[in-house]
Amino acid sequence: MITNLEHVFLDTIPDELEEGKLYISLRFRVIMHSCCCGCKDKVVTPLSPARWKMSFDGKTISLTPSIGNWNSDCQSHYWITNSEVEWAGKWTKSDIIEGKKYEREKRKEYYEKTNIPKKKDTFFEKIRRLFK
Repeated sequence: MITNLEHVFLDTIPDELEEGKLYISLRFRVIMHSCCCGCKDKVVTPLSPARWKMSFDGKTISLTPSIGNWNSDCQSHYWITNSEVEWAGKWTKSDIIEGKKYEREKRKEYYEKTNIPKKKDTFFEKIRRLFK
């Protein structure tokens, strides 16, 4: 299991991820890494106010909230704080279901608050919708 992570800032994420590295693309607002349990699954953490937040103190990286690999076989759960991996307890299936529900509700609430104006349909999109 990985306990410390090295960070790499770059524009695009490489196809192959080295274990123990956080690949950070500010351009695409995403961080990727190979699962810290060693299973080698790719872990994608999109950066946004409604998803993960990254802090960089000039030397280390921290991510919040925790990383929960609920869709992977390993179902690893850990925090990344000051570039160190802090292992969290294993969640039950009901914990995972509740956690996913909570995150969905939190994202929905965030986007409803932001009042982002919806794109108006073009004339052709309105016609196409009539025939669906």
